Amino acid sequence: MDIQTTYQKILSQLEQGHRALVRFSNDELEELNQLLPKVLEQQDWQQMEALLCIIEHSAGLYGKFEKNILKVMDSAIPDSLIVFAMNCARKHIIDARFQRGQRLDYDFLELLKKLLFHSNPEVVEWTLRLIESCGNQGVYFLKEFDKIKPPPWKWFNAHQRAVREIITLLERRWSPFEKPKS
Repeated sequence: MDIQTTYQKILSQLEQGHRALVRFSNDELEELNQLLPKVLEQQDWQQMEALLCIIEHSAGLYGKFEKNILKVMDSAIPDSLIVFAMNCARKHIIDARFQRGQRLDYDFLELLKKLLFHSNPEVVEWTLRLIESCGNQGVYFLKEFDKIKPPPWKWFNAHQRAVREIITLLERRWSPFEKPKS
């Protein structure tokens, strides 16, 4: 598979307002999966961006991406690529597991907890969005929210404001789980 040609085709379709989903064969999906650790090791960030974009725009779910996506998310990569990897994780880890009726792994939840304390507020915002898509398993993070809530003087930053709003939404959604009924 020619990664750059596929990537440019997806970008072109996105610019035209299309969903840009591509149906890959199992062999092509496995080829993409095997490329992830190689590109990560080479630290070729442009190639990694193209690869993550292609994986994100795969029409089907492919649970075998899980291990390598987690490896990418847990590596020292540029913040923008962490966000791309989280979008891939939503589809190929969370959605794929839920479709099979499986719970999320503890390692994945711990990685998300680590990303909640990232120095870049945009990464924190996208981590919270990913936690929101974890369904009721996201209650696992409820006790961490007080530690990361931005103070009011940081609300002028759009990402900090979004962090605050998502935390408020999630706390309201999950408050029945945490409060004992009298």
